[in-house]
Amino acid sequence: MSKASAPGKLILFGEHFVVYGLPAIATAIEARTTAIVEKADKYFLEDNRPETPGYKVEKYGQQIDSVKRIFKAMGIDPNKTPVKINLGGDLVAASGVGASAASCAAIAAALNDYFGLGFDKEKLNEIAYEGEKGYHGVPSGIDNSCSTFGGFIWFKKEPENSTVSHIDLELSLPMVIGNTGITSNTSKVVEEVKKEKEKNPEKFKTIFDMYTGLVGDARAAIERKDLDGIGQLMGKNHGLLRELGVSCKELEELVDIALKNGALGAKLTGTGRGGLMIALVEDKDSRKVAAAFENAGYKSQITKIGANGVRVE
Repeated sequence: MSKASAPGKLILFGEHFVVYGLPAIATAIEARTTAIVEKADKYFLEDNRPETPGYKVEKYGQQIDSVKRIFKAMGIDPNKTPVKINLGGDLVAASGVGASAASCAAIAAALNDYFGLGFDKEKLNEIAYEGEKGYHGVPSGIDNSCSTFGGFIWFKKEPENSTVSHIDLELSLPMVIGNTGITSNTSKVVEEVKKEKEKNPEKFKTIFDMYTGLVGDARAAIERKDLDGIGQLMGKNHGLLRELGVSCKELEELVDIALKNGALGAKLTGTGRGGLMIALVEDKDSRKVAAAFENAGYKSQITKIGANGVRVE
């Protein structure tokens, strides 16, 4: 038996912009997905992850495709060497938290250990990216990079090899995650944004130019540990995402609730049009913001960011 785990992720800055070659900043969170690989008579995957209701049903076909891609990338034939894969952990499977990437990285690491393949993290990241294709078509690569390497990541998608660099600092930021309860389809939303960009190139150019300046300021604020500055820039990033058309009334309500209850900043994270949002808070306000989300009928989770990447346990 082999067991591995990988963290979920939050995109602090850059959702959708990263698809068009602009930098993004993302981070691993404390919550993790585990994958246990055991010998079996025939291949079987058991998914025991906690979830936003309906998430695993919605993603079931994509998950099948994803695991097939992982097996192929690793040179494993599950018909000849069958295994059982059991997914679990405390990362809630939901849109916007890198649930699919965490599962891909954890599965790859567990299979690597079980079969003694000796792949390093760079290779495991490539394999997790292949698995992500089953969920997202042509993923940016940011989610699997976060789940594999952990910490804070500066990511820029390139035509050939994307740039992944670590923001080297010790910074534990408290975050409250608000869950709309709506499962988003990443590839569908990305395609719809692309069509809007083709219709309104000048509008999108203005938004992209504004974001380019913002993300540089955001990295500087993170590196100097300026929580107020980070919070203000999160709000500006959310406004640009709203302009792209990827927010929704539930996300807007959660952002508003967070700010009214003491959050330093709040924004959607991930695909948008549902899924999750994040609120940067001081420790003293984390429970207040989480309770306000719950009182409004939403699920919440308090976490900290900057966690370690994939590991065998």
